[in-house]
Amino acid sequence: MTFQTMKEAVPYIYSSLLKAKPFQNEENDALTRAPYLTKELLTALDLLPAKEKVNLVTGSKGKGSTSRMMAAILRKLGLKVGLFTSPHLIDYNERIRVNGKAISDEAFLTYLNQHAPVIDRITASIENPQHYLGPTGILLSVALAHFQQEATDINVIEIGRGGTYDDTNVLENKWAVLSKVMEEHLGFLGQSLEDIVRHKVGIMKECTDYAVIGRQSEEAMEMIHSLVIESAAFFGSDYVPSNISTNLSGSTFTLQTMFGRYDDLSLPLLGSFQVENAALAIQACETVVGRGLPDDLLKEALRELRWPGRLEVVAEDPTVVLDGSINRVSAVYLKEILTLVDTRKVATIIAVPENKDYEGVIKVCSEFSDILVVTTPDNSHKTFPSDAHAVARKYHPGAMEVGFLSEAVELVRNCSPTLIFIVGTQSMIGSAKEIWKDSLMDIG
Repeated sequence: MTFQTMKEAVPYIYSSLLKAKPFQNEENDALTRAPYLTKELLTALDLLPAKEKVNLVTGSKGKGSTSRMMAAILRKLGLKVGLFTSPHLIDYNERIRVNGKAISDEAFLTYLNQHAPVIDRITASIENPQHYLGPTGILLSVALAHFQQEATDINVIEIGRGGTYDDTNVLENKWAVLSKVMEEHLGFLGQSLEDIVRHKVGIMKECTDYAVIGRQSEEAMEMIHSLVIESAAFFGSDYVPSNISTNLSGSTFTLQTMFGRYDDLSLPLLGSFQVENAALAIQACETVVGRGLPDDLLKEALRELRWPGRLEVVAEDPTVVLDGSINRVSAVYLKEILTLVDTRKVATIIAVPENKDYEGVIKVCSEFSDILVVTTPDNSHKTFPSDAHAVARKYHPGAMEVGFLSEAVELVRNCSPTLIFIVGTQSMIGSAKEIWKDSLMDIG
């Protein structure tokens, strides 16, 4: 079959996984994931890049923002940068970018059609029925073909899930970046924080020369210290942000790194966690180039940043804020907005999948919301909790349930709020971006 449209192509990318699903009795990546199949695919297609072109980024929170920031800074330094992230908000193509521009449908379909015979041969050879050629691995083959064609200088690759068994981890990487690690994907990655830390640290392999570690809880940091390579740089000791201030336009801060000091940095992204991500990204970029960064270029790169769906203000009067919180820890950061805007009447719309911490998000949001609505995105393949409304009413007796986000937005607008939060999974944020007519194919 030759794929003519993205609508035909995307289901094919997931077909091997869906075939294996009925045979997977345990949600354990060590048993079900088979990155050796991705390695076989990339080897057959001659797409494995040199380690000097690969920077792997993992973590539980902030890995996407950190990856985007790194790509923007490295580009400003004159490098041609490939960026591989997930998930997407509106268009599947958003997952693959060169210098901020998403791959075109035409290029995506060309590469996938070229790879399909090898993909089919490998999937037909799978003997263990639990194993599958991962969607991330197939998509990575498209990304690496695109990066190869575009002659990128360096590629920032966001890990899909975990680290050790992720399809992206078949790549040799000179650099490894680790954002905040928390208890997430329990079952898939183990049953404890220690299990998850070990999965994440798995991207630091024999080929890895440098690692940069983001801010961690005391417990996680102690574990990481015992596992990582000697050349690792740590948040709080090797690089430290200070003088942080925030307004509705973003944040300003100072950063002391291993190579120098940067004063009056301005970041057009809200949330103190984004300053932590920026500090991690800057130190990682210094590590890549082996020196301090030109102050003017760094400031320009940060000022121009766009990273949708992270405490993003998309409208005023009333203020509308989109945020991809899917656990209570992330949802707490929403409170940072409250001192910056009119909070006389706050409406919050929530859609968190059933396999995420939906109760935690609902509980946190109920503390500052006058109106609380649970819903689902207009378009999503994820499963949402059947008891979301009951949980919401436990914390907010007046909580309402509406079928889809577009209906929920219309409902809360009629209540004349001064502030609207739209919170939840990335497909929820994508639906909101469509409502507010925002294309994400080129984020600069």
